[in-house]
Amino acid sequence: LMFVCKTDIGGEIKDIVCGGINLRDGMKVAVALPGAHCRWHGEGEPVEIHESKLRGVDSYGMICGAVEIGLADLFPVEGEAVILDLSAFDAPAGTPLADALDLNDIILEIDNKSMTNRPDLWGHYGIARELAALYHLPMKTFPHFDRNVENTAGFRVTVEDTERCPRYLSAQIEGLSVKPAPYQMQSRIWRVGMRPINALVDITNYVMLATGQPTHAFDSDHIAGHVIVRRAGEGEKLLLLNGKELTLTSDDLTIADDAGVVGLAGVMGGAKDSILPETSKVILEVANFQAAGIRRTALRYDNRTEASARYEKAIDPERCDQAFDLSMQLFSQLYPEMKVTGLVDQYPEHLKPAEIDVALSWLERRLGKHLSPDEIKHKMELLGYSITFNGDTGRSPTKRPVCPFMANRKSSSFQRVC
Repeated sequence: LMFVCKTDIGGEIKDIVCGGINLRDGMKVAVALPGAHCRWHGEGEPVEIHESKLRGVDSYGMICGAVEIGLADLFPVEGEAVILDLSAFDAPAGTPLADALDLNDIILEIDNKSMTNRPDLWGHYGIARELAALYHLPMKTFPHFDRNVENTAGFRVTVEDTERCPRYLSAQIEGLSVKPAPYQMQSRIWRVGMRPINALVDITNYVMLATGQPTHAFDSDHIAGHVIVRRAGEGEKLLLLNGKELTLTSDDLTIADDAGVVGLAGVMGGAKDSILPETSKVILEVANFQAAGIRRTALRYDNRTEASARYEKAIDPERCDQAFDLSMQLFSQLYPEMKVTGLVDQYPEHLKPAEIDVALSWLERRLGKHLSPDEIKHKMELLGYSITFNGDTGRSPTKRPVCPFMANRKSSSFQRVC
C-alpha cells in the first residue's frame, strides 16, 4: 500500500510517494530531497535520491525511516516500513535534520596510546579536567548525595573477596519504572558509540561515559536474599545478558545472591538480574574491582565490554563517589518520586594518597623550559593537587588519589599520578 503525501518541505508543498505503515496527517518526518543520499532499508551503499515516478505518480524525494539515514540506534523500531516520527521535536517544516535533532556537534576522537595507563582519561570528566587546566577554565563540581539513608528494606551486601573487590558502594532504589531516557541523554550516549536502551540502563552507561567508572543496575526483585561478591565455584554456570552461557572457574569474581551467581563482576550482568519492562526497583552497583582479575576473566570468555575495558586499567576506588553522586542526581531528576531504601559502602581499606617528590632542576631538564614554583603550583591545583616546595624540591600530597597500581611505587615524575 502506497500513499501520496502532501509534504511541506519548508514553505513549499511537494508530492512524495511513501509506503510507511505509521504515516498520519500532521506527522513530522525526515525527508531526503533530490540530491541527498540514503541507504535503502538500511542496507548496501548510500544511493542518491532523485525525482521519480512511483506507480505513475511524481515523487519529490523520500520520506525516511530511521534505518535509512543512520539513526536506527537512536530511534529503534520493530518491523519494516516504519517512518521516523519526529512529531515530538519543536522544529518547523524545512529545518535541516541535524538542527532539528541537535546533532550539529563537534566530536573530538582522541586516539592517544598513553591513555592506556591513564584510567582517569577514560571518562569525559577526566579529559575535561585536562582541558580546563590547559586553558584555565572552571570545572563543574559533582553533586553530593546525602549518604545518611535509613535502611528500611534490610538491604545488605557481603564482600567475601576484598582483594579482588576493594570497594562496593551500592544502593537500593524504589519508585522507578522502565521508560525512555530524555532525548538529550540518549543522543549523547549514541554520539559516543553506544546504543540507548531505557532510562534505567541509560543512566548507568551515561555515568560510566561521564566519569570513567562503570556502574550497573540489578532488578532488585530478581535478587534472592542479599548481594554477595565472591569467587565462582568451579564449573558454576552463568547465563549472561547477551545470551552467552558460561562455565565459570574459581578465578572468576562474580556477583551472586543467596541462590547463585547473577553476574560476572566488572564484565557483564546476567540474564537473571536484567532490567525488564516491569522493573520498578533496582540495586545500583558502583564498585571497584582488581584490574588483573577482570582482564583475565574478560579474555577467558572473549567477552570484553565497555566496563571491563575500564576496570582493567586499574580505576581509582575514590572515583566511586563521583559516579555514585552523579547516578543519584540523574535518578532523582528522571524519577522525582524515587526513594533510596538502603545504602551500603563496603570500603575496608581506604586508598592512601602517595606523596611524590620532584626536583625542579630535573623537571626543567625534562621539559626544556623553566617553570617557576608559582606556575607549577597553579597548574597542579587546576588538576586537583596541592604542592609545597622546599628549596629545589616540590612535594605533592595528592588530593586526587593515585591509581591503585601506582600507590606503592616511587616516582620522580608528576606524569605517574592519575
